[in-house]
Amino acid sequence: MLRFHCESLSATVTKPAGYPRSTPAVTTPPQPPTSPLPVGFSWQSAAPIALFVIANRLAGLRWAVVVATLWSVKIIVDRRRQGLPLGRFMPLLTAAVLIRGAIGAVTGSETVYFGIGIATKYVAAAVLAGSVAIARPLAALAAPYVLAMPVAMRDHRVFRSTMSIVTLIAALYYAASATVDIWLFRRSSVEGFVIWRFLANWPLSAVAIIAALATMQLRLTQIPGVESLTSLLEAKMQTYGLAPGNPQAGNDSP
Repeated sequence: MLRFHCESLSATVTKPAGYPRSTPAVTTPPQPPTSPLPVGFSWQSAAPIALFVIANRLAGLRWAVVVATLWSVKIIVDRRRQGLPLGRFMPLLTAAVLIRGAIGAVTGSETVYFGIGIATKYVAAAVLAGSVAIARPLAALAAPYVLAMPVAMRDHRVFRSTMSIVTLIAALYYAASATVDIWLFRRSSVEGFVIWRFLANWPLSAVAIIAALATMQLRLTQIPGVESLTSLLEAKMQTYGLAPGNPQAGNDSP
C-alpha cells in the first residue's frame, strides 16, 4: 500500500526549473548505400561510343576509329593500374584493340572495321565451345583470377562440370551477340549501328552474367567447404585490395 502511494506521488511531482533534463538521443542521418559498381563504370563503358559518334560526325570514320581505339586502350591501362584482375590477358587484349583500330583506320571501311569485331565474337564462341569439347573449359583457367580456390574445390568434379557449363554460356553469348550485330549492321547507319549495338549488348550480357552466376551459386555450394559464391568472390577481391569498404576500390577517373 505504501509502495503504491509513493509511486503515485512521484508520478505527479513536477520537476523544478533548472532540473537537469535527460539528453535527447542523437541520431545520425542514414548514409546513402554504396554502389556495388565502380565509380565511373557507366561513363567508361559509354565513352568510346560517344567519342566514336562525335569524331565520325566531325572528321569521318578514320578519325572516329583512331579516337575510339585510343580511349579503349586507356580504359584497359587504367583498370590495370587500379589492380583489377586483367593479368596475362592485358597484352593480348591491348594488341587486339590496336590491330583492329589500325586496320579500320587504314582501310576506312566500316564493313572491314565492324566485320573484324563480329568475326572475333564468332571465333571466341568457337574457341570457348572447343575448350569444353576437349575437357579443358576456359572458365576453369579464368576462375583463379576472380574466385578464391580452395584445394578441395579445385579438384572436385562438380567444379569442373560447372566451369564447362559457364564456358558454354559464354560461347552462346558471343554467338548471339555476333548474330545481333549482323542484323543491326544491315539495317542501320554507322552511327546508328554503334549506338544500337551498345544498347542491345546490355540485356544480352546481363542474361549471360546472371545465368553464369546462378549456375555457380547453385552448383559450387554442393562442394564440401564452399559456403557461397559470394564468399569466394570476396575472398579473392581482398587480394586485389577491392574488399567492400576499401575507399580505394574501383576509384575510376572519367
